[in-house]
Amino acid sequence: MKQKRLNFYLSLYQAVGFSLTSIVLTIVLIKEGGMAILLIFFMALLFLPFLLLSISELLKPLLGNQNLKLCIYLALGFLVLPALALPFFFELGGFLIAVFCLCFAGGVWFLKDWHHKLLAINVLGGLVLSAILVYLFWSVTNNMNQTLP
Repeated sequence: MKQKRLNFYLSLYQAVGFSLTSIVLTIVLIKEGGMAILLIFFMALLFLPFLLLSISELLKPLLGNQNLKLCIYLALGFLVLPALALPFFFELGGFLIAVFCLCFAGGVWFLKDWHHKLLAINVLGGLVLSAILVYLFWSVTNNMNQTLP
């Protein structure tokens, strides 16, 4: 029971957090203009697996468990497939991210219970969202300190 509740709250945190963060980042990137608009696509690739899984967890009473299991495997696919292209663009850093994504997806794939799979992906999504929020708050406060006389 505790694991189901933890999965629900992590999914709620991710659904609200990734939605608000994507709206804020989209507005900021559109105001920047130029090549920054292309970063919206990369943001969508990063957020898609976690948003897909968190929304399907929140809609589990309507969709059922079979659709949630399908969404777990889709989220793993959306986590791995874009990561495989990273070494072509970012060399060593992209290679390390791709290896981490492959190892994480392989580890989650071999977990027996789908509640454990969901929890593992939710924890990773929560960590990614928390890191993005910390970076956003840091950059906003850093910019506010630089604009003050």
